[in-house]
Amino acid sequence: MAVTFNISDEVMQDLLSDKVSRMILESIRTVPKSTSQLCIECNIPTSTAYRKMQKLSDYKIIRKIGTINEAGKREILYKSTFSVFEKI
Repeated sequence: MAVTFNISDEVMQDLLSDKVSRMILESIRTVPKSTSQLCIECNIPTSTAYRKMQKLSDYKIIRKIGTINEAGKREILYKSTFSVFEKI
């Protein structure tokens, strides 16, 4: 089932021109990760990660996946909804 996105060219260009957003999308392209994992892997502050994740979520480029971690606590992971982002 193909997913259709209604994202304007300006929005797509904005997202692709943002280095941090590209790093996040590349990181979660195949393996869902938590915000804390992304902060470490992408070397970005927590506030930046949450701001970028919210923007990507608003445009439905990423999705949240709820899971239970090894300690038995609920954890939110993020996964890219498509993989058209190649390294620019």
